[in-house]
Amino acid sequence: MLAIKVLEKENDQMALRTRKKTRTRQRKRLPVRLNAYQRGRIDGFQRGKEEGFLHGRNAAEHNSRNALTVIETDLPRIDALVIGAGMIPSLEIGVLQPFSALKKRENLKYDIKLEHEVNKEMIAAANTIVFVRNVEPSAYSLLELAHHLRKRTVYVIDDNFLEIQPTTSVGQYYCDPVRRETFIKFLRNTKTIKVDSPDLGIYIQQRFNKNVIYFPGSVDFDWLDGQDRNLREKEQIVIGYAGGEKEEDFAPVIPALNKILDYYGGFVRLEFFGYLPPSLADHPSVKYVGGGLEYKDFLKKLYKCNWDIGIAPLADNSFNKGKTNNKFREYGACFIPGIYSKSPVYIPWVAQGESGYLVEHSEKGWYEGIKAMIEDPPMRHRIKENAGMLARQQFSLHTCVDSWKRFVLNT
Repeated sequence: MLAIKVLEKENDQMALRTRKKTRTRQRKRLPVRLNAYQRGRIDGFQRGKEEGFLHGRNAAEHNSRNALTVIETDLPRIDALVIGAGMIPSLEIGVLQPFSALKKRENLKYDIKLEHEVNKEMIAAANTIVFVRNVEPSAYSLLELAHHLRKRTVYVIDDNFLEIQPTTSVGQYYCDPVRRETFIKFLRNTKTIKVDSPDLGIYIQQRFNKNVIYFPGSVDFDWLDGQDRNLREKEQIVIGYAGGEKEEDFAPVIPALNKILDYYGGFVRLEFFGYLPPSLADHPSVKYVGGGLEYKDFLKKLYKCNWDIGIAPLADNSFNKGKTNNKFREYGACFIPGIYSKSPVYIPWVAQGESGYLVEHSEKGWYEGIKAMIEDPPMRHRIKENAGMLARQQFSLHTCVDSWKRFVLNT
């Protein structure tokens, strides 16, 4: 009996120890009960830690990409480096003409290079980098370098290459996918976009870049003042066109001009300066003078022509809506009464029968418009005087220089 009791006692003690261990293990496994405030603090801390690490990594990558590049250069410091896609009239009229005047007036220090001539030291030496009509990837790499060097950048553009059609060699060049994408990158990423057309400015602002500056191009009237003009027989009317090849724009104009020549005979003569429609090349009343002159010489020659009527056809398409009012500016400066297509490019500037004559861009529109100008010498004289005065008020080189200084260069 004693042995049994001892055994039972040992069994009871063993069972008690077992229950204690079980209770201990169970207590350790009990979940920690947290109130809502405690859970919120822990969750917030965890999210903050994760977002902090992510922010740190992003900041490190951003700083690495945007670290200030330092380039040593022995070149003299200049105010502006102009990087052109080519030595073309857009560069000469839109940039070099006002920059040259600023150099004389306020000692603006600038240099002009084509994009393949530029190196890193040239960009490092300039305060402002001005790109003109560039669409090549190699030129865009220069823009990126300029931004790494903390330079002010300006993109001067006077044509909407996104709307040009690949129907000509020029159109095919700008429609190349790589150049097209590079053009978009210039529009998006250059600090300031300078345009000559309000419609083009709105197009860019709505799609790519809010920082767009518009003001029209200029004429250096010092080139024209004092120049002699051709004397002609008063009984003959001369109708002229000065500009580049515009086959599509001239499509409805050519039959209208043929009708004018047939109707008026030797009383009317046509002169083409720079471009001659092939179908008119052999007509006895048509004269052609080749182009290829520097802009200063071109404008002097246009002034001397002393035409009775200047024509400025422009087809109604998306590409042309982004163009500048070059012909109105040039014809007005040279006291040439102009006939213009009824286009957004010219409508804001032309008061019908006062500073110019607007026509529908059709064969009928051009025929009737030219005929009306021929038959109304007082209107031609009125347009000539008013357009000449308006050109000097709105397109003077002095006004253009002030706009460059105030809105773009910040000098």
